Amino acid sequence: MTKLGDVFRFVIKDLISDGWRTTITIVNLLVFLCSYFALVALAEAAYNFGNQPTDQSALLIISRNVFDPSESMVTDREFLPAEELIPEYVKSVSPLIFKIVNVNGNLIQLRAAKLEDMQTVHSLQLIGGSWPMGESEVVMGEGAATMMNWKIGDTIHVYGNDFIISGLIRAPGTKFSSLWMTLDTAATLFDLKGIYQFGWIQLQSAVDSEAVRSKLQNDPRLFDRFEVYFADNLYQEYTKAVSDMQGVSSLLVILALSAVMLGTYCNIFLILSERSRDITILRAIGVQSGTIRALVTFRTLLQVSIGYILSWGVTSLLLNWFNRINPLTLHSIPLPVSISAKALWIGFILSLCFGWAGIWIPTRHLRNRSIASLMHK
Repeated sequence: MTKLGDVFRFVIKDLISDGWRTTITIVNLLVFLCSYFALVALAEAAYNFGNQPTDQSALLIISRNVFDPSESMVTDREFLPAEELIPEYVKSVSPLIFKIVNVNGNLIQLRAAKLEDMQTVHSLQLIGGSWPMGESEVVMGEGAATMMNWKIGDTIHVYGNDFIISGLIRAPGTKFSSLWMTLDTAATLFDLKGIYQFGWIQLQSAVDSEAVRSKLQNDPRLFDRFEVYFADNLYQEYTKAVSDMQGVSSLLVILALSAVMLGTYCNIFLILSERSRDITILRAIGVQSGTIRALVTFRTLLQVSIGYILSWGVTSLLLNWFNRINPLTLHSIPLPVSISAKALWIGFILSLCFGWAGIWIPTRHLRNRSIASLMHK
């Protein structure tokens, strides 16, 4: 067996002859490696969510001590401290209605702003259709379109009323998966009568944004009942919610790969125990212990490779299915869960390394074992 092709054919025949043991070994690896792929995809989703670009050019006025932003109540009176800073420090102050509503059986962020503010203040970019002009029109973010499979022209049910999706927008950060309607439409729909959830303060480009925030926060008209913070702080609060998930998933990824080492160790230990006679015969006819270890290593790593490829295929299909029927969301913001090429190749290399460690531990003494000692055993 001097040629690699001969070695490969020999190992394949041996695996086939081993029958059920080969199947059980690959199935065991499948369980561990599917766990790895699912966990690494979840960890990457959390990491990508927490490391998106942020923008601190805007401030928010929101009610103090509210857990759900949709419970905040801000009126035009609370806009006065910020409006007094126009134009030296503040570019504009805009009301924003924010609700999490059930739309066609799904919880979605609904935001409402003045039509003229959607582009200039909230950085929405129309990429299809038209802006909401009538009282029964809304536009949807790309995230909402992806999660719900909605299209321009579809009719959706919001808070007891039917609305037509007039356009598709591209929006940054937490706005990615929101529905948007005009402020007047939302005020009528929810019967708010001059009550908003946020006061959105757009700052001038050259100002010290932290100084402006501190000045507003300490204004006696806001200090007791309202908080003033950067608009991205809301996004950062969501990020904190997934940071623990990322850490735990990353730890479990290592444990899943460590299980590959344990599985290969147990498999090799059984092979050495049950095939001690075969190993002794090979040594007696002149086969070196290094050659035997190389065959066992090649045989086992081939099983790991097969298990890895099958696990990747199975997990990818399952993740695609779950993303379609029940996508993972955080406060209505989607967390796309998928296996990246980087995770695929790193996982493959680590699986081979852990698999090799599981082989090396039980076979490390073969080199020092004489034929006589093997026969005595």
